[in-house]
Amino acid sequence: MNPSIIWGTVLILVGLSLILKSIFHISIPLVRPLFGCMLIYLGLSIMMDPFNKAPDKVSTIFGRSKTVAHERIKTYNAVFASNSIDLSQLDPQEPMHITINTVFGATHVALNPAIPTKMTVQAICSRAELPDETLVSFGRNTYRTDTSQEPRLFIHVNSVFANFEAITEEKAQTAL
Repeated sequence: MNPSIIWGTVLILVGLSLILKSIFHISIPLVRPLFGCMLIYLGLSIMMDPFNKAPDKVSTIFGRSKTVAHERIKTYNAVFASNSIDLSQLDPQEPMHITINTVFGATHVALNPAIPTKMTVQAICSRAELPDETLVSFGRNTYRTDTSQEPRLFIHVNSVFANFEAITEEKAQTAL
């Protein structure tokens, strides 16, 4: 829905409420309900990002998705959702930075162990499992696929009240 229609409707309703109160002495309590609705709309707008339809972002809200990574996508979001991201197909020649945000949801990431990767995980009240079977619930941890090579893929993970799991392509094959 167009934000200008919503804000225009809110202003018209507030104006009508003021006119009815001043001329006809009819008091319709619109300020608090409209203020509550505006806060809900603002919160959903921030989560769904309708003002910035960014082509470099994939967001899943209140749902489930499976995504195969692409070089142009830099941010993956899951809010009250389940997200499966396959990063094993990426082969960046230049350093590539990816951000994965999970809030009140679950994210599963598949990595290619042949690609030098550095993954930094920040977790708050979460369960974040890295490919080396390190668990992070609070705080920060860093994982590297190969310490002998300079990383080409940098992944920054934010996990809040969520479940995050990263596995390598080899472990995914043996798990099946």
